[in-house]
Amino acid sequence: MEKLFAVIGVLAIVAGTYLVSSNKKDVNWKSVGIAFLGQFVLAFVLIKTPAWKGVEWLSNGVSWVLSQSTEGINFVFGGLVQEGSFVFFFSSLLPIVFVSSLIGVLFHFGILQKFIKAVGMFIAKILRVDTIVAVNGISNMFLGQSESLFVTKSYLSNVSDGVVFATLVGGMTSISASVIGLYVGYGASMEWIIVSMPLTVFSTFVMTQILMPTKYEDKEIEIEVSDKGSNVIETMMNYANAGFKSVIGISVALMVFLSAVAFINNLLGLVWDGLTIQSIIGIIFYPFAFIMGVPMEELGAVSQILATKFVTNEAVAFALPQFAQLSVNAKAMMTIALCGFAGVGSIGMLIGGYSAVAPNKVKTVAKLGFKALITATLVNIMTAAVVGLIL
Repeated sequence: MEKLFAVIGVLAIVAGTYLVSSNKKDVNWKSVGIAFLGQFVLAFVLIKTPAWKGVEWLSNGVSWVLSQSTEGINFVFGGLVQEGSFVFFFSSLLPIVFVSSLIGVLFHFGILQKFIKAVGMFIAKILRVDTIVAVNGISNMFLGQSESLFVTKSYLSNVSDGVVFATLVGGMTSISASVIGLYVGYGASMEWIIVSMPLTVFSTFVMTQILMPTKYEDKEIEIEVSDKGSNVIETMMNYANAGFKSVIGISVALMVFLSAVAFINNLLGLVWDGLTIQSIIGIIFYPFAFIMGVPMEELGAVSQILATKFVTNEAVAFALPQFAQLSVNAKAMMTIALCGFAGVGSIGMLIGGYSAVAPNKVKTVAKLGFKALITATLVNIMTAAVVGLIL
């Protein structure tokens, strides 16, 4: 029965998106159809074929890379680690610094640029979408939502509003490789995090190409690199420093949001025993949890997790005890749904990103920001429903 609800939910999201679109006559249904079917085919291949072994292999490889960061962390913070203090900070947050430095090395030697350009241009040609949009979608898998804008910064000043919208949604629906360890620290499966990354790219194209279609042009895109030093060591340290700034930013956000949620919940508990901000806002997300196709007995928990992500961010949502208590399949679906930066704070981050790369588009970003947030939230929910259908 849950799978039937998920089918209805996916179709309802697409149909609803078309109904509210103000660009119905410009929709390229061939492009949308390929992306729509592509997400199902890719999900089936990754989950139900021997390719899952490849996902497991990649998962083990990423876990091994993350584990290598412990040597430097133990050397710098050895005393604290031995005392068992700040375990989450050390095991889940600080590895972001090491992973960021590795990404910098890959960029310095041109490896990631070639991959992003080749895959991005191939997807643009197949799906008939703007090349900048496709390239941005691929770069989002490695960089944060604002950082990935720098990859095509020379082109963004002259793009259409549709391209700007697609980059906003793409940034909000994705996660960067550097934060994978953070989510794993909350109990999320590395395999499902990896599966979410390519799937979300296809789901994003489905929604954005209905709401604000972009057109394909056969043109070359040169990938740019920010923070590239004169040698590999300087580049590695530039990216490591940027990663450390992210760690501090995430730490501050977690402390503030988790404490604020606890504060509000304790006040609400004085009014009504068991009343929480998640249960209140979760009412709005209950229908979305329903159309995801999660088990009926877990609808309440899932709606509260989705609500928490929307008003705070995905890290706070992963940290909720409700996530840890989900069943295996529901946790897999929720991992997919949470693997994206679609929270209210993302609007401010993307405004900041565009302020640096294309100041003339800031007003457009501000105008489209909330629309992009709603769209990105629906994209993550639809992707989770697609995975639920395949499970």
